Amino acid sequence: MNVFTATKRFSHYLIMLLTLAILSACSLSPTSPNDIPPKLFSKLSNDSAFYLKKDELEGSKSNSAWQFIAVQALIAEKKFTLANSIIEYLQAEKLSPAEQASLNLLIADNLYAQNKLKEMQQVLNKLDKKQLSKLGFIYSLKLQAQLQVANEDHLGASENLLILTPLLNKEEIQQYNDLLLTQLALLPIDVLNQYQIASDLAEQLTAPDDELTDTLPTTEIAIESDSFKEGWYELASLYKRYQLRSNQLIRALADWEKRYPTHPVLAFMPTQLTNIPELSPYQPENIAILLPLSGRFEQQGEAIQYGLLHAFYTQRQASQIANDEALNRPLPKLHFYDTQTQSVEQIVAQFKAQNIDFVIGPLLKNEIDLFLPLVEDIPVLALNSFIEQPTEEITLSSKIPWHYAFPLSPEEEAKQAAQLIASQQHKKPLVIAENSAYGERIADAFKQQWSALNSASEIQAEAYFFNNKAQLPQFIEQLLQTDKSKNRIAQMKAITYLPLESEVRSRRDIDAIYIVSKRDELILLKPFIDVSISPFASAMPLYASSRSHLLDLNGRQNEELANLTFSDSPFLLAPDDKTFKEVEQAWGKQPLPILRLFALGFDSYQLIEQLMQLQNNDNYTYQGLVGQLSLDSSNTIQAKLSWAKYQQGKRVEVASPIPAQ
Repeated sequence: MNVFTATKRFSHYLIMLLTLAILSACSLSPTSPNDIPPKLFSKLSNDSAFYLKKDELEGSKSNSAWQFIAVQALIAEKKFTLANSIIEYLQAEKLSPAEQASLNLLIADNLYAQNKLKEMQQVLNKLDKKQLSKLGFIYSLKLQAQLQVANEDHLGASENLLILTPLLNKEEIQQYNDLLLTQLALLPIDVLNQYQIASDLAEQLTAPDDELTDTLPTTEIAIESDSFKEGWYELASLYKRYQLRSNQLIRALADWEKRYPTHPVLAFMPTQLTNIPELSPYQPENIAILLPLSGRFEQQGEAIQYGLLHAFYTQRQASQIANDEALNRPLPKLHFYDTQTQSVEQIVAQFKAQNIDFVIGPLLKNEIDLFLPLVEDIPVLALNSFIEQPTEEITLSSKIPWHYAFPLSPEEEAKQAAQLIASQQHKKPLVIAENSAYGERIADAFKQQWSALNSASEIQAEAYFFNNKAQLPQFIEQLLQTDKSKNRIAQMKAITYLPLESEVRSRRDIDAIYIVSKRDELILLKPFIDVSISPFASAMPLYASSRSHLLDLNGRQNEELANLTFSDSPFLLAPDDKTFKEVEQAWGKQPLPILRLFALGFDSYQLIEQLMQLQNNDNYTYQGLVGQLSLDSSNTIQAKLSWAKYQQGKRVEVASPIPAQ
């Protein structure tokens, strides 16, 4: 070290001492030079001026303990100029390896306090932790974890906190347990569910001295067990999965405690899991609505938009005449975005400026898959189903809890048809559908539901697919096997040469038929089926999907479909409904497919305040226009449809035994 450097360091130290004299002249009383300094990195009970005065009274050039403590206090008080002066002075001194490690840790702390994170990490990377006391080791873990939290390194922060928390005293452990759960819950669910043992955990906990004996919790030994980290990961997994489902979270916590009855975290359970807040509904101020308002799907998008606006203005009208404070709160602003003129990335880029805090849409499935990863921090009610996954993998844990799907699902409608037909004591149903990917999906959904309802039976539902209307007579003959009966009759007549009296017979093992077709196809299918059924057999019960339900102004087609039972939204089976009349008056008569989308839009707005209740109460349902709505484990809205039957050209409601899902 040259003379200039030494003089400079001495000047810094002299300035520090002069400043100290000014700060402390009136506040400090004479003290004994034989006092023992507190342990470095422990909780300090005095200010920096006190410790600097102690150093001055000590007077020994070889003593640095009070100076180290003073630096710690100065950093806490953000007196960086004085802290830097003493650090520079100490760097010029001959220090032991332990003192050098402690000084480097103080330097890292000083840099962190000044938000110099990159420089701080460089110092920590060179830190010789083996030379630190246990208090120093703990302090280094705290600093490293704080840096990782600041850098959003959630995995690194979690790993450090898992080492740190068992070493803390009772005054600190609650704070760091809360932080640990927060960091773990930010990890991907697959990471939480694939627990891996930290092989170096026990080695890192071995410190070079015994000075921390009094501060170690009694559960220290438990951290050496594999179950310590495993328990934390599982705890974070269930918190991530059920944080918006209070009653499910409470049940999951009770099960977790049974599996880990001696886990150390039970003594200081994170406050996120002890103070589970009462649920309040979403009350957004700015709602983004993503719809195709031009192009190929413009008509569908506008139908949903009209439903949303009708629900919005209905709410506004109610708030104007109500005295209820809940209804009188300010209504949200609606921001419509056309997904045909902007990409989802372009739309999301506008959300911050618009302060968007809730999203309805998109409608098209491919847009949903692109959109959801861009808005992981915003509640979303998508108007189609999530990306398809195997049934066993569709759980809330694989999705963001505040992302919901609200599809008009023909597959779900087919499942409800299977339930209704099973409730009517039918044993062998048959599905008729168009020969297309759509028809196959619906038939498969029906068959799978039927198998689930009749797992003990070897008799399964059958599915048959027609190509076009011209082939329907031959198609019905084949599936009911009346063609075989006709062939047998013809053979007998050919053999006997006699004018035999005969009746064509149909197969007798089928006792119900579910038809998925358009209206014009159904009008042909039903009479072909009626005339093909053997006169010796009972009339075949026929069921149909909403796909074939259309308004019949003169009732003639409805008469032809007598005794056919079909499903649809209750809104479309109740023409006397107030909302239905309002829509018809304002919009004129609309095709039922358009009105279904209107109902979807209306219900999607109404559901905003219902989602939390649906999500946290397994028995809660909401009666919407689409149907009786509930939320399943994959965060998908399911609608229980209504059933009706044509009798004398009119629709008659049929009671459904199917509970809401």
